[in-house]
Amino acid sequence: MNAGSCLCGALRYEVDVGGSVLTHCHCRTCRKHHGAPFASFVAVGLNSFRWLSGENQLITFGTPLRPRCACEVCGAVAPVRVADEYLVPAGNLSGELDVREGRHVCVAAKPAWHRIGDRLPQFAGGVADWACEPGAPPAPAADGPIPGSCSCGDVTFDVTGEPARWMQCHCSRCRRARSAAHGSNTFYPTAQFTWRTGKDKLRSFTPPDAKRFAATFCVRCGGGAPVERENVPFVLIPAALFDTELPKRPDAHIHMASKSTWYTFVDDLPQFAELPS
Repeated sequence: MNAGSCLCGALRYEVDVGGSVLTHCHCRTCRKHHGAPFASFVAVGLNSFRWLSGENQLITFGTPLRPRCACEVCGAVAPVRVADEYLVPAGNLSGELDVREGRHVCVAAKPAWHRIGDRLPQFAGGVADWACEPGAPPAPAADGPIPGSCSCGDVTFDVTGEPARWMQCHCSRCRRARSAAHGSNTFYPTAQFTWRTGKDKLRSFTPPDAKRFAATFCVRCGGGAPVERENVPFVLIPAALFDTELPKRPDAHIHMASKSTWYTFVDDLPQFAELPS
């Protein structure tokens, strides 16, 4: 059995992954809901999943075909029942995962800045046992402001220019907050950032022991959102939220010492065990 929990600990559950397939989904809604380059799930039968706490503390959004749930306290993506199985985000599971070789689905929706760094099978759309639809990839970059939004579209914003920094972060907090293999965080100076709609529909959570970390999400869909912090001159924006391509690629992978054990990749970005000096 693998234990699972959200970032704040309100949601707790046990899962027997028992040789399940690990599915990495690149569809537009998965990316925006998680605020990550892709979402990773194991699908298990009803008898292989058990809620321990928090089942009544969920934001639910989506359709009966593909509902999506998140913790109402911290915004981490929650397991969701679809027909006769549970879809469980791998980023919130602890310990080694006894899974079969994985696959990438809905790759047609992948942003150009994210490069898949493994040799797992890739499918342009969904597959027979995976209900997500790819949707459109981010539109080509254009002159002027770069728009972004949450998964339901209530929260929207613009940025201009390039981010000051852009990190693929593998720290345990990013993985648990994004419910994914890793986060992809852009940092824009506040002068380059503008809210358009939905700032009043945001909720934030800061772990009690965190000095520089916070998670922000839309209260309607639970999807990721930009993070503003008092007296910090930068806005952290998950790169998956942008609706057009960005004018560059990420700078590096950071906190690799905390990397998940179940996702292996090779790409050309620099890697740092912790934060770069």
